[in-house]
Amino acid sequence: MKKIVAILIIALMLLPFLFSEKKIAQASNIQKENSDIPEKDGVYDVPGHSNLKVRVFVHNPKPTPTDQPSLVCNLSDPDSNAVVAPTGWHLPSGNWTYKLNIGSTPSSIGSNLVNIADSAFATWSSSSVGAKVAFVNGGTTGISRKGFDRNNIIAWGRTSGSALAVTYTWYYPSTGLVAEVDTIMNKKYQWSWTAYSADACVNSNTYDAQDILTHELGHWIGLNDEYTSSYVNSTMYGYGSKGEIKKDTLTTGDSAGVSAIY
Repeated sequence: MKKIVAILIIALMLLPFLFSEKKIAQASNIQKENSDIPEKDGVYDVPGHSNLKVRVFVHNPKPTPTDQPSLVCNLSDPDSNAVVAPTGWHLPSGNWTYKLNIGSTPSSIGSNLVNIADSAFATWSSSSVGAKVAFVNGGTTGISRKGFDRNNIIAWGRTSGSALAVTYTWYYPSTGLVAEVDTIMNKKYQWSWTAYSADACVNSNTYDAQDILTHELGHWIGLNDEYTSSYVNSTMYGYGSKGEIKKDTLTTGDSAGVSAIY
């Protein structure tokens, strides 16, 4: 009897270590799965999830930015009727919760990330997606790398090459439903934030955080990048420019693209 009791006690003592090793192994597997996803435009398989795909969008700077004074005002914001194409996925109806990594933001942005995200999501909520999807701030996170972990995050971190930002969308090809989205803004660039207004003055030597984030959120919703001259004034134009805030507002074509999905 004493021998049985002793064996039970030893087994109970070993249980925490066994579970700990299991968690470490799971974390290691997740890290490996995420490292297999390249930071390059394209659609990729998700290791361990045969029913999922992940689409990667890389948002690059405009190839030939022009030199401007450090502060420019009264920027134009022309409309465009060019309809933005869909990606083939959509967010599920109801609440869509996201988390912000405020600790990762550049000092020039700081705690303004909450206001920036609120404004960027509000821009899209003014289109037809707002009647079906409610974007909910789920608080902060310390995560600054992409990963299929059921957290939809917005963070500043490292991205490869010259990307301003990279958005990863995990979705089910069979239904078109989005499972998770992560957006990583490139911390190597100079960032600033100017609240949008018709007579706003912006720093022409930095990228505006709300401008670029609003573009990235278009991918969350299910819109593609567009690169032809017809879309140069669209939020979903595939290049970002310094001293630009016109992506803060949707063109008629941006909204029409959303209406075709929701």
